[in-house]
Amino acid sequence: MIKGIPSDIERILEAGNSAPSGENCQPWHFIVRDKTIEVHLLPERDQSAYSWGQRTSYLANGAVVENMIIAASAEQYQAEVQYFPNPKDAWHTATIFLQKDTSIIPDPLATYINKRISNRKPYKKDSLTDKERRALLEAIEDKSCSSVLVEERENIDQLGRVGSTNEEVMLANRRLHQFFFNHVNWTKEEDEEKKIGFYIKTLELPPSVEFMFKVFRNWSRMRIFDALGFNRVVGKQNGVTNASAAAMAAFMIARTEPLDFVKIGRAIERFWLTATALGLSCQPLTGLLFFKLKIDGGEGEIFSQHEQNLIMDAYQKTSRICNANGNHIVFMFRIGRSTPASAHAVRFPLEDVVTIV
Repeated sequence: MIKGIPSDIERILEAGNSAPSGENCQPWHFIVRDKTIEVHLLPERDQSAYSWGQRTSYLANGAVVENMIIAASAEQYQAEVQYFPNPKDAWHTATIFLQKDTSIIPDPLATYINKRISNRKPYKKDSLTDKERRALLEAIEDKSCSSVLVEERENIDQLGRVGSTNEEVMLANRRLHQFFFNHVNWTKEEDEEKKIGFYIKTLELPPSVEFMFKVFRNWSRMRIFDALGFNRVVGKQNGVTNASAAAMAAFMIARTEPLDFVKIGRAIERFWLTATALGLSCQPLTGLLFFKLKIDGGEGEIFSQHEQNLIMDAYQKTSRICNANGNHIVFMFRIGRSTPASAHAVRFPLEDVVTIV
């Protein structure tokens, strides 16, 4: 319990704090003023080599807002959202105004906020049922965002390989390699202490591959493996795992302003919670899409010309399969049925991310 905050407001804050974020960096802070919750982006938390203009953090803040809106309904609060209320503060992403209303019908997705998780295990290739397909397609309510489900096996296979472009580039790019391996937490104790990064068990690696990961974290050794084409081998293998899915889901927006990413973050979280409620597993496949954003944003110097060509070719293939029609594809999932994930990401304690005014 946080002194000075009613238990129902605290549960809403807990829901926001359960949102997903890149590298589990949790780039948010909440300011509570009675029945008003301000959501602030923490740019110092997101120093990702993948991120451009804090767009991944804006997306994460959108997921925070969606969780809070859903949780508020379960506590019988009417919630109104004001985006970027302070024109002089780009990090104040939203303010949520709460008003008690006993006629509010709780959103059934509230039950699944703490059950949503990334599952990187292989999935069954069984097709989605009509009920699942309809629920997923109807999950996004904001018309400024759009989504597409890809279910043709040939296209799933292609998008699985496209998703593995991340590993192929990351293992051969020194800056990306060092960023990734610096964010791997090798023990549960280390993960609990840092609370940011990838706990090795969440990557669902076979024991032999987990051992090799400890070899790969040395850049000099990695360069030797890359000279033998190892990064392409890993990419091909991950492409097969990625393609073990019932469907792929892609999310698109017309513009790439911060507000667009907050809104698409809300839509993606609602989609993810809907999939969780249906008993489906999800794994984000976003590396390629974030690389494309960096190149478009003028930060392509991190990549060699060969890597830029690889990224742009893979993105164009994704765009054709998903019928993007000029929209920006900013997020992608693989979706299917699997056994439960082996581990989950930890969170900062709520008292570390809340200020009471």
